[in-house]
Amino acid sequence: MNYHAYMKQNRFSSPIAVAVLSLLGFFSTAQLAFGQAAPAPELPELKAPSDSVAPAVNNSAMDAETFYKILLAELNLLDDEPRIGFALMLDSARKTKDALLFERAITIALQARSGDSALSAARAWLVAIPTSTDAARYLVQISISMNRLELPAGKADLAIALEVSKRALAKKPSDEEAVQLAIALMATKDPAAEQLVKQYLSTTTVQPKPEIRMAYARTLVAQSRFAEALAQTQKLSVDSPTYAPSWLVLGTLQYQMSQDSTDKANANTLAAASQASLNKFIQLTDPLPMSQRSASQSRAYTLLANMAKNNKQYQQAYDTLSKAIASSAEADKVDLQYDLAMMAEKLGRMDDMERILRQVIDTKPDDPQAYNALGYSLADRNLRLPEAKELIQKAVKLAPKDPFIADSLGWVEFKLGNLAEAQRILETAFASKPDAEIAAHLGEVLWKQGLKDRATAMWKEGVKINKNNDTLVETLKRLGVKL
Repeated sequence: MNYHAYMKQNRFSSPIAVAVLSLLGFFSTAQLAFGQAAPAPELPELKAPSDSVAPAVNNSAMDAETFYKILLAELNLLDDEPRIGFALMLDSARKTKDALLFERAITIALQARSGDSALSAARAWLVAIPTSTDAARYLVQISISMNRLELPAGKADLAIALEVSKRALAKKPSDEEAVQLAIALMATKDPAAEQLVKQYLSTTTVQPKPEIRMAYARTLVAQSRFAEALAQTQKLSVDSPTYAPSWLVLGTLQYQMSQDSTDKANANTLAAASQASLNKFIQLTDPLPMSQRSASQSRAYTLLANMAKNNKQYQQAYDTLSKAIASSAEADKVDLQYDLAMMAEKLGRMDDMERILRQVIDTKPDDPQAYNALGYSLADRNLRLPEAKELIQKAVKLAPKDPFIADSLGWVEFKLGNLAEAQRILETAFASKPDAEIAAHLGEVLWKQGLKDRATAMWKEGVKINKNNDTLVETLKRLGVKL
């Protein structure tokens, strides 16, 4: 297979945004693996070429020297010499003006965590092919991930990218690559970028692709513009009713807005709409192979189970989670099993709860929450207290700074009669995370020691945090305390 054919079949498989994620958290300063940032180029005069990306290089036009350089670049990468591999690949890309070679050079830089070099390659690509929306998208995503937006060079890069998108859409209003670039530019909150997206979505000559409207909606969500995102996904569900992703995003938005609503009637309406949307998503994705639907269906089932749990419909939540587990891949089952165990506890099916949690522990022995849940459940019912303490101590070792696991340890010490130790642990946990349930436990430990004024004060703190907490309400009722 010749090199160019190889490149076509082995293009960097992750989307641009995924590739750039490798940079997040890495570029806090200008210290990078290699390469220096080139100055932002001025936008060249555009010649209105026939396509937004340069034609693929004809393999016969690749001379021996260029082919040798590309081969040498790949060999240097195998020898763990990314700087040399990058330089050779970028030089070949400049000579041939081949988009795939520019993309390969950027990939090399990203994998080596050299953002400045990746930016230089994207800029060189845009100089060589000034109408390339792919080059501009790389430029935007890398600039955003490196927090370059406020720097003069970053602003220049974004201005160039916006102009590329604007001119491409002026020439071809249905240009999907150009509008995807505009959506990427929305991260800068530049109204001109969003105007280009709206212009594309309102075109009457071509039906906008549902993937584009979905990308716009997700960007609105990222900007916390939930009502606008809801409107976009509702329109998408009407215009493209068989486009499954819209129903999942719509149902998720409706669920979140129902949780945030202070109007009970409105919250109930949104919750019912969310339930219908999520069920529609499950219906549309059921025919797909499990590998394609498992993770997203798990999300839908979890939201449906949460709605049932919030309404204290524990059996419905249990049944929903059981369906989710039955239709999920093994890798997606653990979190669902954990939720199922919690519903079994709510239903008083303690044997089921313990069986399920032990399955989770067997599958994921480094999961502190499963040890904690099982240990706390045993302690709360005064069962097998030494075993309960051992389970919780295992959870503490796995997550030593988790205040809720510390709460469980304090509670089992209380059940074992170690009141002073229980008080010490619970006071530390409450100081770390003021929580109504921790307050309920700490108050009871103080009450048991005859420190009733301090216990009452602690419970009052808990009521301020969450007066409806089940553990707090049950504790006050059982002890006959009225605050």
